Amino acid sequence: MNEATDHFDTPRAWAVAIGASIANGVAFGVLYTFGAFVTTMAEDFNSSLGPTSIVFGLSMFLFFGTGAISGRWADAHGPRPLLIVGGALFCGGLVATSFVTAIWQGYIVYGVGCGVGGGIFCSPLFSTVATFFVKYRALAQGVAATGSGVGTLLLVPLSKSLIEAEGWRNSYRILAIIAAIAFIIGLVLVRRSPSQAPGGPDGHVRRVMRTREFKTISTAFGLMSMALLGAFAFVIKFAEDDGVSPSKAALLMSVVGASSILGRLLLTAVAGKLGSVRLLQIALVAQPIAYFFWVIANGRYYLLVIFAALLGLTYGGFVALSGDVVAFYFGLTGIGAVTGMLFLCSGFGSLVGPPIVGFLADLSTIRILPVGAVFAMALLGAIVLLTIPTKPVEFGITQPPSSSPGPAIKSSDTLSPKETAGLRPTVFDLEPV
Repeated sequence: MNEATDHFDTPRAWAVAIGASIANGVAFGVLYTFGAFVTTMAEDFNSSLGPTSIVFGLSMFLFFGTGAISGRWADAHGPRPLLIVGGALFCGGLVATSFVTAIWQGYIVYGVGCGVGGGIFCSPLFSTVATFFVKYRALAQGVAATGSGVGTLLLVPLSKSLIEAEGWRNSYRILAIIAAIAFIIGLVLVRRSPSQAPGGPDGHVRRVMRTREFKTISTAFGLMSMALLGAFAFVIKFAEDDGVSPSKAALLMSVVGASSILGRLLLTAVAGKLGSVRLLQIALVAQPIAYFFWVIANGRYYLLVIFAALLGLTYGGFVALSGDVVAFYFGLTGIGAVTGMLFLCSGFGSLVGPPIVGFLADLSTIRILPVGAVFAMALLGAIVLLTIPTKPVEFGITQPPSSSPGPAIKSSDTLSPKETAGLRPTVFDLEPV
């Protein structure tokens, strides 16, 4: 054992996963509360849904897009500096948003503050967790991703209650305090992994981006994000318009959060036997089924609950499995940068999804038009991902990865000659059973 390998699957590694879960959970949870704010903000600024939803779309675009830059930094310097800078921007953005007097100001302070701030550290934290595990990588990614489900479960109904009691401006200030506490806890727990390394002078990341596998995954993720963020922005609003009480409408996002926790833990628990790639395909194929229940709900609450539960289950699986899928196809070298580029592709989907749904809702009172658009986006994304090969990209290395659709590795002690030579390992250097 040496420094490059003896950190795998240790108690300290699990502490990193928990820290990432807390920090990312609050960041995602706060951003996903926007659906509770959109109606009140639109009324306050005398704006329609389309322009108001740009606040959310722009913030999520910058959130995911920033990961393309910060991932490279994390590979070289670790996640802690990014959490400090990003956390400060995120909390500052929430406070600044509480003082805006026009919707265009929200584009700047919420988009730059919360979007860029969260994006600086969220993607690097996910990729850092992947570098601390071999045998339990998928499960650890599930634990790290569970935080966003918990955050959504707790913070959306809390935000709805705060808005009714304190107004939307004070609500953002309270959320800023909650976020600051979570980021401090995360900062204490996370650290840089000895396996975390830059993409290298050989242009590994560029080669990854030219592969069919990367192009397929990035396209599918972009389409999925269009649908998902469009749904998150308006599920509460549309439910209220169909006669559901505000409290019950807010609970729908809590159902999404709760079921996403189950999805993250359930799918990652069986990933070692069934394969993360196949499970990710199943999750994305199931998402259009969830949206179908939204299409036919027409205010019937039990159908909305079914929709929310299925969406959370599949979305949770998607988030939890993504990191392991990246490691499976492309290895650990430059994983922060690779994950960041995938986040950027998701960001483009996040940018256009909510405004498309919002403008369609403004144009027509027929609910099937914006909801049907969400269904179509998700269906196309699922079809695209089904075309991907289920074999890793080799890059001149022939040994298969640890989390392949086939058998799991025997242990983190089974290492290649490269590892015993003191080089940082990649997932391709690990022997299967």
